[in-house]
Amino acid sequence: MNIVIIGGVATGLTAAYSIRKNLPSSKITILERGEDISYGACGFPYYIEGLIEKEEKLIAKNAAEVLHDGFDLKLRHEAIDVDFERKEVTVRNLSLQENLTLSYDKLVIATGASAKRLPFFRGMKGVFPLNTLEDANHIKKYIEEAKPEKAVIIGGGNKGIELLETLTLLAVDTQVVEFLPRILNRYDEEFSDLLLKELRGEGHKIHTREEVTGAEASEKGFMKTVVTDQRTYEAELVIESIGLTPNTDFLQGKGLQMEKGAIVTDRYGRTSIGDVYAGGDCALIYDHMSGQNTYLPLGTNANKMGRLIGLSIAGKEPDFKGVQGSAMLKVFEFEMAMTGLTDQRAAELGLPFDSVMVRTRNKSGYYPGGTEFFVKITFDRNTGKILGGQVFGREGSALRIQALVASVYAGLTVHDLEYMDFGYIPPLNSVWDSLNIAGRKASEKIENSRRGATR
Repeated sequence: MNIVIIGGVATGLTAAYSIRKNLPSSKITILERGEDISYGACGFPYYIEGLIEKEEKLIAKNAAEVLHDGFDLKLRHEAIDVDFERKEVTVRNLSLQENLTLSYDKLVIATGASAKRLPFFRGMKGVFPLNTLEDANHIKKYIEEAKPEKAVIIGGGNKGIELLETLTLLAVDTQVVEFLPRILNRYDEEFSDLLLKELRGEGHKIHTREEVTGAEASEKGFMKTVVTDQRTYEAELVIESIGLTPNTDFLQGKGLQMEKGAIVTDRYGRTSIGDVYAGGDCALIYDHMSGQNTYLPLGTNANKMGRLIGLSIAGKEPDFKGVQGSAMLKVFEFEMAMTGLTDQRAAELGLPFDSVMVRTRNKSGYYPGGTEFFVKITFDRNTGKILGGQVFGREGSALRIQALVASVYAGLTVHDLEYMDFGYIPPLNSVWDSLNIAGRKASEKIENSRRGATR
């Protein structure tokens, strides 16, 4: 079988090895328009900071290893057109500036996404996105050579908030500017507000409800000021972190079903066109909690879809329910995590939901060194089924989400949480785990509601 894979990062490489394992005689060609493959983008902030010293540590497989493993890897080769009827891909060799045509039996589209950019900064030096390993290297080199003293991060999502820590640790005076009313808007408001209050309390400059409207460069073209609808910031470094756009322009008008540029697939990466698969940041993924395809450009999802695409091509499709939006964040000493539906998402879906939020401690009350820990559970107010959860605290807090991930995935109820047998030792937990307490509060809320309804 002749298989062409467009894209050589998470989904593409994972799909390639999954196919090779299950169809060892297949011919697999991997096209990558850049020079870097199979890198861990989530590690970029730590690489820029210097905590990860060498870029090689971010790379799971380098080009030499992939070639040695028998794949036809073509770096600096960009797919510019696809004829789905003839099963042919037109490819541009960016080094030689020549075109070639490749035929396929199965096609995997794993082209990823590009960072959205603002027009105000076009042509200015010292302005960067952070989406690829090349971007990370450019930022790292600029900081080392230009030694900027002031920076502006545009965007208060996960990446923007993580970069606040990175630049602060590099002694760069940093401002975060967010257009929306709050940072981390995938979380419920009270959770994003918890982190915002802590960060502002430590002196970090985070501005919400503020729109960038312009910029000014120095005579030599270097970044000088960022202008918003409220004020002007001096900045020698700007990092844009305002979202992603799927790399699917070359597929427009070809009959491939897409939504806002993201390719529509089933749970195993099959697209609306036969023998064509897609996954990763260029595609939607099925969210089993909402029952909808959604755009969730996360490394975990990209790797899952790569493996599932490979299995599907090989005729093996394991039971895959879908994803549920699980995510984690660490910034300075604070940690946050989420899974499943938030209150705001449940409301958008019109579900009969309710929620409880509890404040406990991450150790037994009498054990020294404990800190506050917050957990919120969103649940079906009729059945008690757990729809989602969020946690916030200090070191070790984010990992507490894993029990809620399993609970949501398995369809457990808040009543199951009440007496679930969590592990306990004073330095790590209380005799009543925070989830036990949240489950009990949610159960009481349901019972009180039922009593009120029967009066």
